[in-house]
Amino acid sequence: MGLFGRSGSNVQQKKKGAPKIKFSDVDAEVRVYEFDWELERDYWYTKEELKEMKDVRLKDAAVLRKERDIKVATRDDADALSGSRRGIFIGDSITHALDDKDENEKVSCQGIEHFVWPVLQKEMVNRKKELKATVISFSRDPKRYNNADPQGLAEASAKHSQWARDVATERGLKYCQMKRGGRGGGLLAMTKNAKMNKGMRGAGTFKREMSVHLKRGSN
Repeated sequence: MGLFGRSGSNVQQKKKGAPKIKFSDVDAEVRVYEFDWELERDYWYTKEELKEMKDVRLKDAAVLRKERDIKVATRDDADALSGSRRGIFIGDSITHALDDKDENEKVSCQGIEHFVWPVLQKEMVNRKKELKATVISFSRDPKRYNNADPQGLAEASAKHSQWARDVATERGLKYCQMKRGGRGGGLLAMTKNAKMNKGMRGAGTFKREMSVHLKRGSN
């Protein structure tokens, strides 16, 4: 028996099959930059400052929820839904959040919509967990790991992160339109009839059924 209970032949076999590391023949170029460390605080935030900024977001969101009479318990509003019905409800909630007039001159919901509308935060967290689980499953699957399947991992990751990209795109479009016409005005009103707010989102009978839930955030 070898060290830690492994035979010498197994150790040699493992070493033989291990990937080889290749180093470049070109010498690394080292560049030295002068920096005045007395100015460090002008360039980077401290941990305390970063924590304070995070706390401010939560406090601002609490103010905005109170203005809109949105309860934290609404984070569970989509739990009883599944399939397309859940997708439509979450989609309507996103549109409802991005269409918000955001008239408070001191506190804005831009960028913290998922804190103001708790159901969106819960959806975001759940989708992040799904994405993480997908990535971990690839690393723990011997067949995928040994075959080095980066394309398969990339496709799976892209599939599970598509929702976040779509939300970010729609949010960016809304912000640009609101900037042109002022907060809550300008081209924002025109987007209510755009294709992104039509079709499956809030269509037909289901929209009327979900209006009860959405009223919690509009009052």
